[in-house]
Amino acid sequence: MNIYKKIILPLILISAAFGCTDDFEEMNTSPNDLTSVPYTTMITDAEISIVKAYNPVLNFEVSWSRYNVRDVYVHNDRYSVTGSETNFDMYSGHLKNLAVAMDLAEKADDKNAVAITKILNAYAYQNLTDWYGDIPYSEALTADGEENATIYPKYDTQEFIYTDIIAQLKEANSMIDISQSIGSADVIFDGDMMQWKRFANSLLLRIYMRISLVDEATAKAGIEEIMADSSTYPIIDSNANAAFKYWLPEDAIYRSPYYMDPTQAAKQENVTSAYMVDFLKERNDLQRLAVYAEPAATSGEYIGLPLGTLGQSTPDLSIMGIEEFRALDSPTRIMRYSEVLFIIAEAALNGWNVGMSAQEAYDAAITASFEEYGLEIGTYLSEPLVDFNGGTDQRELIGDQKWCALYPDGNQGWAEIRRTGFPVYVATTEPVESLFPGKGTILRKPYPYSEAISNPDSFSAAILAQPGIVDEKFGTGLWWDVD
Repeated sequence: MNIYKKIILPLILISAAFGCTDDFEEMNTSPNDLTSVPYTTMITDAEISIVKAYNPVLNFEVSWSRYNVRDVYVHNDRYSVTGSETNFDMYSGHLKNLAVAMDLAEKADDKNAVAITKILNAYAYQNLTDWYGDIPYSEALTADGEENATIYPKYDTQEFIYTDIIAQLKEANSMIDISQSIGSADVIFDGDMMQWKRFANSLLLRIYMRISLVDEATAKAGIEEIMADSSTYPIIDSNANAAFKYWLPEDAIYRSPYYMDPTQAAKQENVTSAYMVDFLKERNDLQRLAVYAEPAATSGEYIGLPLGTLGQSTPDLSIMGIEEFRALDSPTRIMRYSEVLFIIAEAALNGWNVGMSAQEAYDAAITASFEEYGLEIGTYLSEPLVDFNGGTDQRELIGDQKWCALYPDGNQGWAEIRRTGFPVYVATTEPVESLFPGKGTILRKPYPYSEAISNPDSFSAAILAQPGIVDEKFGTGLWWDVD
């Protein structure tokens, strides 16, 4: 499909859904004129596409993270995924929209809109490179450029991409004017630019910690800089200002993409993993268990399924908690307050200056996770497998509890499992009847098969630049995965 048609069609639908603005009065509706679409509308479209693309509750990474697994069609849980099931569609979708919107916003000198496009771009590319490793970046999206058009973009290293998105986020933070707003075009934070600053800087914390094992100096300096100057670098500092996208439950188009009709629960193919159920039970974490999962219909007990297990009856198993995660108004959790605190806890454990001790941040992080769901922490922090001074390795405690609090964010859960090696069971245990026995747990998504056809030289160069990859998805981890 022509790239312009792919971009224009959803934008026309969005403009109809959100009503008219002064910008729309100037719209030239020629289908051949890309600049006829207001950049604010393109930002709206990109926001919706991005939160759906990188925050699903049912996908490969959710299973590989041992959050929820399949009880039928278990092949991908057993690592059958190939390049026939992956794609680079986001390049001609929200990434192209953001590139065009950024150019138009820069010409209009709309700094807040430019900042939002930079933040969204950084967020999208980080998720993308954390799936595959090296990907097209610096030369991507330039095939129709007036200057230096590149039809066959090179694959940049993950190190280069991370370095650049750090720079882009810092620039975005510096250019935001919190007294101004782009209004209703922003459907994530409703034009609240302080929220965008908090998200940008919290995302920087995530990125710095992600690279901390391979570039400790950069990670340490970056995190300490943010934590030393809250006025310049405000971050998410409560559940109230976490980066959540709230949907419209009464709107058939903009209700939660995770909605499941409760009457169809018995027909679900995705059930709670056995490891998640056991993890919560072993720590007497029955409050979050009741949020994360539903009791099995037949027994009323919480029963999970090991990854890769085939042939179980869904009514005999727990499924994802419907009220919190599968309701009409279930939000998209882009970045939680608890995650920020876990990052601070790990930084403090590293000996970095973050203004809190590792235990203070760890305890606060778990408390924030409970309070996210309206739960009381009670005596949970003194549980033997939770107590920061109870004898379990403290780095493992942080990794385990961070994994638990990220549920069911498969993208971040899977990334943290690969980076930290925690929980150890998840990082080291192959699925039941793995299709690749003895090769360990999956470390990356296979590149789309289409790349070998549409961009063969750059694709081949990328494979050669990442030696040690086995069967497209095992062997050598990503650049930051040195655990």
